Amino acid sequence: MTDRGATTRAALIEATRQVVQAVGYTHATTRVIAQAAGVAEGTIYRHFADKSALFFAAVLDRNATITERVSRLPARAGHDTVEVNLTDCLVELSGLREDMLPLELALLTDPDLARQQRQAVAARPEGGLVGPPMYVAAYLAAEQSLGRVRADVDPAQVAVVVLATLFGLALVPSGDGNGVDRDLLASAVRLLTNGIAPTRQHAGRKKPASS
Repeated sequence: MTDRGATTRAALIEATRQVVQAVGYTHATTRVIAQAAGVAEGTIYRHFADKSALFFAAVLDRNATITERVSRLPARAGHDTVEVNLTDCLVELSGLREDMLPLELALLTDPDLARQQRQAVAARPEGGLVGPPMYVAAYLAAEQSLGRVRADVDPAQVAVVVLATLFGLALVPSGDGNGVDRDLLASAVRLLTNGIAPTRQHAGRKKPASS
């Protein structure tokens, strides 16, 4: 990407933040975002596949420190326990809740955004995961290769369940009012990891060959 392209992309992300803060995700149109960034509306699609991709980029860019820490999760495979590693990861990601929850709700309630999101996911390889979901899936796959996750589970599907758990619990206020309740989060992760942990029945079963 050229310096000019990087500058334009940054301007679009900043304009998206400003517009979303003013009117919310559902009412943040690409026309208004482009005007705020000082570019033509078509310029958005030179940098982002669709409006939902622009929104996610704005959220992840704002939370780059959290995303960078989560990107190191796959390297923790084989260290501590799967439960501890996933719990720590979700505690980190809970810092995204104030930005991600409104976006997730907009994707559920705005037909245009929901359609764009489905199309974007269908066009991506390996389950359509990017960002934190991709890192969680890569971590689970690494643990699977070490025999610490059942060979017959799909890491991408489990990653989606893990993150859905986080955002579901984010709707439950913590006792001290400071974000997600870690004990409740740890209990939910424990239930999940118990379900994907190897058992005698699965220990000797080879991972199915990919088609």
